[in-house]
Amino acid sequence: MKKVLFFIAFSFAVSAPSFAQIIKSNVPEGADPAALPIQFLPADALVLPNGDVQMGVAIKATAKNIGTLPYLPGGTPLKVKLYLKSGNGWTEVDSKSVNVLAPGVETSMNYYTTYIKGKQKPPTFKLVVESKNAGVVNPDVNMNNNKKEAQVQ
Repeated sequence: MKKVLFFIAFSFAVSAPSFAQIIKSNVPEGADPAALPIQFLPADALVLPNGDVQMGVAIKATAKNIGTLPYLPGGTPLKVKLYLKSGNGWTEVDSKSVNVLAPGVETSMNYYTTYIKGKQKPPTFKLVVESKNAGVVNPDVNMNNNKKEAQVQ
């Protein structure tokens, strides 16, 4: 019986989805703050009295130093900003400041919003890492991975 329970638990653990984001820098040495793909977390849905369905949207937005050296932003902290698309523009909904981002270290933000399914467009998010590629001790050596955008499916 113990073997069967172990096998079931092992099978579940192996098949469980992993939310770990693996992203590697394409530079051999240096600091590389990067925006990781935006994660959509399980959220609620509510049927309103008029029959509309209000969908909850919960996200986790993460920036990580995927480089080999700590990112030292200099006089002003590293800014990580989360935007929500509104109309033709973007509205900042959250931000975080980081003084030093060591190699492999992440900084995350969680955000929650709702929309009416079928009547409103599902929200689109953008994560931006505002680092510097010059003028700091360990500059951001790869600016191409500093933005990620994602829309609710």
